[in-house]
Amino acid sequence: MLFVVDVPVRVFAVATADEARVAVDGAEARVIACYGAVVEAEGAGGNVTELAGVLNEAGVLLSWARVAFENGEYDLASEFSSNCTGMLAGFTDRAVTLRDSAAQERSLDFMVNIVGSTVGAVAVVVAGWVLWVYLKRKYGKAGSAV
Repeated sequence: MLFVVDVPVRVFAVATADEARVAVDGAEARVIACYGAVVEAEGAGGNVTELAGVLNEAGVLLSWARVAFENGEYDLASEFSSNCTGMLAGFTDRAVTLRDSAAQERSLDFMVNIVGSTVGAVAVVVAGWVLWVYLKRKYGKAGSAV
């Protein structure tokens, strides 16, 4: 009898200090870029609560990567850096979409306020003029009889 045992084999790639440094620095650059995108989205009036939460988690992973690197655990530093970068995949696109959406909503709100105020002011003036003409005709005749 022949038994075949399927055991998952994990190949441990030993990262060098230079590879780990590149990974950590790359993750840090990605976090900084994403932070800038969140600042822009917030400046446009977007609700960045979800994005800030993801960015916070990525920052925790980055800090763990830095600590691991400083302790000479280059494999762990590379893994944390990779997880951080993976967590931020598509992050900038979401922030840009949120920024653009917030800018459009702000523009629409501004237009509604301006157009609404203008239409309202014109309606009040026209209604006042119509009422004045009506009352002048109705009471103008009665006032001349007195």
